[in-house]
Amino acid sequence: MNASSFVSPPQLLALARELELPSCVCEQLVQTAVPALLDACAAQCMALTAPDTAFSAWKNLEAQFSGRDPDGMQILALYLAAACRTREKYRMMCIPDEIFRDTMGCFSRFLREAKARSGRFIFDRAFWAWRHLACRLFRLGTLEFEYRAAGADEPLPSGIGPGTPVLSVHIPSDARLSDDALPGSYGQADEFFALHGPALCKSGMPRAVLCGTWLLSPALRALLSPDSGISRFGRDYNIYAADTDSESFYLWLFGGKKPLALLPRQTSLQRAVAAHLEQGGYIGSGYGIKK
Repeated sequence: MNASSFVSPPQLLALARELELPSCVCEQLVQTAVPALLDACAAQCMALTAPDTAFSAWKNLEAQFSGRDPDGMQILALYLAAACRTREKYRMMCIPDEIFRDTMGCFSRFLREAKARSGRFIFDRAFWAWRHLACRLFRLGTLEFEYRAAGADEPLPSGIGPGTPVLSVHIPSDARLSDDALPGSYGQADEFFALHGPALCKSGMPRAVLCGTWLLSPALRALLSPDSGISRFGRDYNIYAADTDSESFYLWLFGGKKPLALLPRQTSLQRAVAAHLEQGGYIGSGYGIKK
């Protein structure tokens, strides 16, 4: 099967507009998403939509386009082609189209995040977005939930060994960490996996809900008010490990690592963390299991 047999350039562009990709990116895709590209990468497009092959498909595409796709627009076109196929899988499993649109909304979000960091619309999240295409990760309300096997190289809570099926919670940059949004998201995930788990969870139903993020850093507790969104999020988890060396918070809080004197201080959290770092403190990240 070639790519054009399950998606045409007009279908791909229609999805890009439906997902509200920036208009200038859609204009680039008109030039990029040509039949020759889709046909040449048909096998990788198909592989991106299957949980067992999506990771290797991403690696193959990265190697194939290394050095000749500086803005990531060719890979973005292929990911959107794969997303059209993923939508068909959603419909076969009777997963609502609203969940498809919310999940694939990652593409617009990633592009806008890149614009904020670099000043350009680039697609640099192919290493992450294959999960969305492969029906492994779903946005359910304000949070994302990824079905996966616990890894041998990650901290794990008592009773959860490598290979155990789990749900990993991810916090999109536009997530609302409010008193209504968080319970609603977890409730939606419970209902979703109870209904669709038999079709999606090939290694068994998830036995725990885990999260590893800078938002669960124990060092943040003293810097946050109890009624902050991050505090609300953290109260749902028991922290079982921490990584004091993790620097992921720089990207999400400050837009990237910078000298201390150049860290943005526009929000109260930015100011508190910057002052904490100047005093020799650390942030790192934490690992939690949902209560």
